[in-house]
Amino acid sequence: MRLLFVFTFFMLSPFIYKAQCIRIYVAEKVKEVEIPIERREFEVTINDTMKLNLTSQSNGLLGRISLDRGTYKVKLTSEDYTDAILKDVVVEESKSNNLTIHVTSLTPAQIEEKKKQK
Repeated sequence: MRLLFVFTFFMLSPFIYKAQCIRIYVAEKVKEVEIPIERREFEVTINDTMKLNLTSQSNGLLGRISLDRGTYKVKLTSEDYTDAILKDVVVEESKSNNLTIHVTSLTPAQIEEKKKQK
């Protein structure tokens, strides 16, 4: 059994180490201070094809998304905040990228207008 475990580990290790991902953090910048947005729902769209609904944690982390190597467009939307788009996000083999996306709070009138547009 031990031999099977060791064999499996060495056979899978090249695939494990080639993993690549992005970690998305969401924050609001107020007077040059970055404040993490916690416990809010966001829709993350990658290259207009992959859509994920994620909730931010207490440090603003939305999540870790595994992607193939390449260049991506990341769009972040929420009912309470401005939409944000990051273009040309490069994902390299065997690397993790931390993306901090800055958004701004909407006023109640802007939130209602945004709801009407949908």
